[in-house]
Amino acid sequence: MRLMPDQEPQTHNAASELAVFGEDLRREREIRGISLKEIADATKISKRFLEALERNDHKILPAPVFTRGFVREYARYVGLNAEEMVNRYNFAASNDDRIEKPPALAKYAETPPRDITPKPPAKRGIPPAFSRVNGGAVFAFVIIFALGAVAYWAIQNKRKERELADVPVSSIPVTTSKAAATPSDTTPKPFNDSTLRLEIDVTKDSWVELNADGKRVFTEVMTAGGHHTFDATESFRFVNIGNAAGLTMTLNGTPVPPLGDDGEVVKNLDFDRNYLQSLRAAPQDPS
Repeated sequence: MRLMPDQEPQTHNAASELAVFGEDLRREREIRGISLKEIADATKISKRFLEALERNDHKILPAPVFTRGFVREYARYVGLNAEEMVNRYNFAASNDDRIEKPPALAKYAETPPRDITPKPPAKRGIPPAFSRVNGGAVFAFVIIFALGAVAYWAIQNKRKERELADVPVSSIPVTTSKAAATPSDTTPKPFNDSTLRLEIDVTKDSWVELNADGKRVFTEVMTAGGHHTFDATESFRFVNIGNAAGLTMTLNGTPVPPLGDDGEVVKNLDFDRNYLQSLRAAPQDPS
């Protein structure tokens, strides 16, 4: 995860910060094996806007108040801290000259002295159309229009939140702390074939969701260079592997063949005792 805005180096310009912001969103999404279509279907945000957000294309994106809503929904869906990502966007957008800012208030000149010299009465005639417009009525109309726009935005935002709440929890990646992943952090216990032991060496970053005996034991990005060990009584299930080529595994000491190519997403893969027997019965690669 990138630094918060108040931790960024002062020399980092706002334009590059927005570009890196979009790249970070895309990277986190791809690590988790999530497509833009999935996010668009779940959040009801146009795929065109999501692509523009990742490309830092502010010619396509709407006003920042709406773009912040897109950032919040995107971050929630992929399992990031929504408020932290919105704060990062606000920091970069507030200093980017490409994003329109409210105009500064003009400094009014001092009012010149009023001429009180008596003048002849003006000739009466038909007043122009604009002189008959009630200024108070125009102001009231502007206020009503602004309130209506705010109310419409609030209703749309509430509707999106309700739709997102209806998405099954199992379909939304959940970020857990490293402290929760105790199976990979503890010293492995002795085992025999009464226990299934899965050992994983990570060669490339990959998003992993793993169950052991039907219970979730890992939901996080496995980073390159890491080593993880998990035990189960009956079986393991990989609910999701975001980069199949990034993991090298053994099951009870027997090497597991490669699961896929670089960047390939694998879902619902089971390792049980029958699979262990088939591994042991298969000819082993002498290399």
